[in-house]
Amino acid sequence: MIKKVSDVIPENNIIILSPHYDDVPLAFGGYLDALAVNNLIHGKNIRIINIFSRSNYQVRDEEGNADLSLKRIQYATGIRLLEDLNCLDDLIGHDNYTYEIRGERECMLRQKSWKPGEVFEFPQGNKENFNEEDWKIYSRIKKYATQWITPENTAVLLPLGVKEHVDHVILRDAVVDARSELADDGNAIIYFGEDQPYTGLADNNDWEIAEAFLNALSIEKIDYSIDENRKADLVWDYYQTQVEESYREGILNRSAQLNHKYETNTGVERVYRLK
Repeated sequence: MIKKVSDVIPENNIIILSPHYDDVPLAFGGYLDALAVNNLIHGKNIRIINIFSRSNYQVRDEEGNADLSLKRIQYATGIRLLEDLNCLDDLIGHDNYTYEIRGERECMLRQKSWKPGEVFEFPQGNKENFNEEDWKIYSRIKKYATQWITPENTAVLLPLGVKEHVDHVILRDAVVDARSELADDGNAIIYFGEDQPYTGLADNNDWEIAEAFLNALSIEKIDYSIDENRKADLVWDYYQTQVEESYREGILNRSAQLNHKYETNTGVERVYRLK
């Protein structure tokens, strides 16, 4: 069934762990927009933590993306940060969130190669092929995760990792493993968002891998109505140096898939609640 937005995440404190500068609206933009539209945003304390915040990436700039110099990192990181802040201000309001930077080097700076055969650029990876730097990042995130997932009345939101973007997987696995080790001392509730455009462009093999991860956990699927065009427009309008047309396609495709399930006239977004 489709839940009312007020019932999706009952916790008052929300920590959103964003791998990159566009991942908050891509994974949770529909939910946050619905909170704001229904005047529920002020009842939440929203803390956004950007994890892989050192970047040299700009879309459609192959030569520049091979540049690992400080000047290039300053250029790309500054642009991406401001694009993110401007979008979040529009999405949930400048006064309604705090923003932190964790400062890890994103995949391009770690010279990860793109996964072949995809309509947009990303490097695939998992624990089977993490390199030494990936494991060091995983360990640092896992250490900080114990602080994020300890408080009560707190929801920790992070991407599911469909298609296994390596940065998303490092973050996801570090938090899940920290939660497992904390056991009863981990009071926060973890929610996985369907990272876009990955879920909207995923094939059967992609979903089999994602579902194998979910089936190893005890989770609840939560679906809710969103304005999918507003979500797609926000991503397209604000992240001009980061996204391609396939991002809009992915957002709308996944909403249509879930919309078809319920035969509703609204867009639909999904999160997975870790029990």
